[in-house]
Amino acid sequence: MRRRWIAVAVRVTVVTVVMVAGACGESSYEGGSPQTPSRVPSTSVSEGARMPDLVGLDSAEAGRRLGELGLGSTWDTVTVRCEARPGSVVRQAPTAGAVITAGTTVRVRTARLDLDEFRGPCDLPEFGPVTGRDAALARLFYRFAADPSLGAPFVDGPVWTGIEDGPVATAVSEARRADLAAWRLDSEYAERGGPFSALDVAAASGGYYEVGRGVAGTCPGGDGAAPPELAGLRAITLTVPGDSIDSCLSWWAVTLFVDHDLIRGVALRLGSP
Repeated sequence: MRRRWIAVAVRVTVVTVVMVAGACGESSYEGGSPQTPSRVPSTSVSEGARMPDLVGLDSAEAGRRLGELGLGSTWDTVTVRCEARPGSVVRQAPTAGAVITAGTTVRVRTARLDLDEFRGPCDLPEFGPVTGRDAALARLFYRFAADPSLGAPFVDGPVWTGIEDGPVATAVSEARRADLAAWRLDSEYAERGGPFSALDVAAASGGYYEVGRGVAGTCPGGDGAAPPELAGLRAITLTVPGDSIDSCLSWWAVTLFVDHDLIRGVALRLGSP
């Protein structure tokens, strides 16, 4: 298996340390231990400084703001449905406007979808520069990923699904199209263990994605090749919104290969460290 996704060295900054703490939290709304505090010696907090309002910000931006202030932080997660964007801040302590000092440790809770409890779909406006029929087709696919009983405009017969340009792939038969297990690929990929599913990744976005045309090159430097079986077809790619990305680990893309406005193939790409 080709390993274009092998990790590359990245320069770690204070801001990155804060963001990683947020990305790794796995506790639920009602409990769970928060992550170990990140403690950053600060010379940025002046006397009488006030806590900024982080609620509603993506965790990447919230991490940057805390890093600029040099504040320590702990991160955990809150399970949500459609009321908050996955990865965004939903609670903070101290609250916005509270007086902070160089020794303040900020507790941050970010939203996440637990696909075992709720997949969606969530009804949201379109994001990104692509509109029209390609955006509409992407929305229909997202809704299918969240709830396969809704159906989507696929070609007759099997649909190709795989990782990148096909080192791991399978054909999903028409009879099993609504079976989530049929879309899962059991493999190691992007420094992670499987199984992987383009449907799960799209559903976990909560409908917050951007639509682009063509195949996105895999972060941090992979090419945008199409699987040989689907080369030449129109490609529509759903990706994580740009303002949500703090490192390649938070990047993903799901590419639809379209034949006369019908989906013939679905490819998954995940970023590596």
